[in-house]
Amino acid sequence: MRPPAPRLSDLSAPALWWRRGKQLVLQAQRLARWTATPERWPAPRLAPSLGLSVLQAVHRVDLARADPEADPRLEAGKQHNVRLAAPAFDGLWVAPERPVSFWRVLGRLSAHAGFQHGLSLRGGCLTPSLGGGICLLANALFELAARQGWHILERSGHTLEAVPPEPGVLWGLDATVAWPYVDLVVAPREGPVRLGARVVDGQLRLSLHGDAPPRTRSRLWAEDDTRVETAEGPVRSNRIVRAVEDVATGRLLETGTIAENRRRLLDAAARQRTCLSCGETACHARVEVPAHEGRGP
Repeated sequence: MRPPAPRLSDLSAPALWWRRGKQLVLQAQRLARWTATPERWPAPRLAPSLGLSVLQAVHRVDLARADPEADPRLEAGKQHNVRLAAPAFDGLWVAPERPVSFWRVLGRLSAHAGFQHGLSLRGGCLTPSLGGGICLLANALFELAARQGWHILERSGHTLEAVPPEPGVLWGLDATVAWPYVDLVVAPREGPVRLGARVVDGQLRLSLHGDAPPRTRSRLWAEDDTRVETAEGPVRSNRIVRAVEDVATGRLLETGTIAENRRRLLDAAARQRTCLSCGETACHARVEVPAHEGRGP
């Protein structure tokens, strides 16, 4: 088993600069690949106003966390960020040959664009981050794509569990993103379709419209679900497996693993420890949140 990675709070200032340098290299490499292979990361395109009128699927996610450990300021920032980001995905034209890339659609998050600080999982720590909480949108898009039998071209799972799953919910249907090199890229098996994305009554609502009902259906389940004690603390792992079938005949079209997960589980105290509450005064990675954020207009 691999040794635990150092947490941000344990890194020296030079180590943090080195980490940031590696991230800049990865960012530059991904931006170069966007230019070199536009078919894998096509620029977003809106669907035509007419056609694609058959509702194929709807997926809803509550914006608010159900557990009591969420910091109110970071929770407010997350909800603000999701509301701000959702319109970028609303009305997108998506097809097997035109996959949707999370970052190609949304672009870089910035304060100038109106994004605020929300909770982010970075380097083994829960930290405020500009645009933090945007993974709620990535999680929802990945789960919708997985359940619709879409091709999962790129997906990375979280390494920390900040929100315990509800009982009976399939664990591991999430997707973490980091501009622009940790991306979520998915493409429909059939198409084209129009993706809808709106926040209504405290919920993120994703929808798919096509020219006909789906010709395939999917079944998802978990395998190799384990929980072990490690030097990092309790760690849970599993694989999400999917079977895709033809609706008309029931014929099995494909079976395979679409997600592999390994996540350190945080207790209630650890889930509340962020830069806003942490008493570690020697930490070089501390993030300050502007006082006006999360407190209304």
